[in-house]
Amino acid sequence: RALWAREGCGRAPRVGSEHPAMSRVLWIRSEALDHAVFNTSVRWTVPKVKDFLVSLRSAVTGSAISQAIWVEAATCRCNPALSELEAQAYWHVFSVLRQSLSGEPAGSTVDVRAIGLLLMCQVFSPHRVRTDQFAKSGEMWPGLERATAATSPRHSPRGNSPRVGVSAQSSIQRGRDASTAMLAFVRQHLAYFLQVACEELTVEPTSVSDEEFDLLGMFLCAGASTTQPLPRLSQALPELEANRSMPWKEIRKAVDKSLVWNSDVYAVVEQSLGVQAPATPGEPRAVNVSGLTRQTWFQKPATGDIDILNITCCNECTIYVTGHARFCFVAGCHDCTIMIAAVSGMCTIHNSEKISIHAAAHCFKMENSIDSSAYLYCHIPPILSGDTRGIKLAPFNVLYSQLDSALQRASIALEAAYVDVWAHPVCCTLGSPDETLGGRSGNLDDLSHGNSTYHFVHPDTFHPVVVPESMGGLRSAPQVPLCLPQVYDEAFRARAGDMRAFQKLFAEITDESKRRKTIQAMQGHFREWLQATGKSRQLADLARMGLA
Repeated sequence: RALWAREGCGRAPRVGSEHPAMSRVLWIRSEALDHAVFNTSVRWTVPKVKDFLVSLRSAVTGSAISQAIWVEAATCRCNPALSELEAQAYWHVFSVLRQSLSGEPAGSTVDVRAIGLLLMCQVFSPHRVRTDQFAKSGEMWPGLERATAATSPRHSPRGNSPRVGVSAQSSIQRGRDASTAMLAFVRQHLAYFLQVACEELTVEPTSVSDEEFDLLGMFLCAGASTTQPLPRLSQALPELEANRSMPWKEIRKAVDKSLVWNSDVYAVVEQSLGVQAPATPGEPRAVNVSGLTRQTWFQKPATGDIDILNITCCNECTIYVTGHARFCFVAGCHDCTIMIAAVSGMCTIHNSEKISIHAAAHCFKMENSIDSSAYLYCHIPPILSGDTRGIKLAPFNVLYSQLDSALQRASIALEAAYVDVWAHPVCCTLGSPDETLGGRSGNLDDLSHGNSTYHFVHPDTFHPVVVPESMGGLRSAPQVPLCLPQVYDEAFRARAGDMRAFQKLFAEITDESKRRKTIQAMQGHFREWLQATGKSRQLADLARMGLA
């Protein structure tokens, strides 16, 4: 099945109108704001974005720029200037989103106007959606605390920033307030988005062409209804489609009238607690796993493809996503283990604490998350931003008989060329420079740096994660071997050798009484381990699913 991004609101060839004009609607692509917006040292405002783009256009020639030109211009010629790591982070995120949202093939350049539109999205701050509740509860969002307590977020004392509780985080996630805030943001800033698309940053353009309006397909989509996307954004406006251009003021009025929240695709959590949203032909398959506590969740069907996956506000859960997802957004989760077989676009972890994520993803980003682990295989260096600290990084460690199929559908292959990309993150966190450098030292399980951003899981403590399957599933296909750096591969093989030696030693016990005592001792230690780790609940859940 072709990706929905390539079926709707991309840069497809012009086609004839099939739908009555009155039925056409516009809606916000939530995944664009979910994955494009992240914290760096620059607190973006509309004037700052305009100043940055004006200086960028004067520094480069042509409408498409390469990564090298972007990094040089963004760090040395633009105002406000970015750090080199911030420029790299923006480039990776924007280039992946351009490819995933517009359906354009991967390339070495990005349109300056697309960069400008996604920079304008940075003005949207989900942290401000429910700041009134934080004020009432006495808790303050880390980004707001830094902004008010420090002159520069790059020199804020991260060790003193509050850890926002999950209950506070959940109030700003996928609910009605968040959707209302997104709609208000787009309506209030539509004029600025159009200025960027038309490259008229200092004056209002007199008219907007269909090609310029289609650029807004990075974060907007059009359809005959909320379940029937159109190939081009401009098809939502009959006058624009017919005349190839339309007066500036008329476009603003038409968009304001047609813009809605697509609850068929982006269901709010009040309607979808732990429920998979149904999909009809031509509609993107959205899966929302939200508000679960002390549960084990397993994707069904196990090999189904997902366009938009949201995992939000879950506590002490184990979640298995065994198919291919185009976008994965994890937010407001606490003490969870999340396994995601393959993500072809972006996987973003946001405002979470004490989670363990296991994912093969084209691009991985973690923001405002603490004391968590990420076992990764990725094509692009992982991005760590915002108030992110205490992160353990390790290679992807999932064993699953159907993993190869999920990876193929995501166009991901476990190749030696990318075996250690996870170990070289783009680290643009909001700590002081010495903390960031300390985090980049790459120590193995060494926490001596205190507030260091990340370190590596030691090879001796590295273990695989086995996806539970029925016996028939285990026999249906061979498991994909792990793709590990040499030091992890050698440690893994050594432990396998130790296990074989133990099994041989156990087999040599001929005395039935000694053999029975040995089995009882092992079972006792295993029960203690199940209780100590909380795995007994997960085992009971899997038994009810017929997977234990």
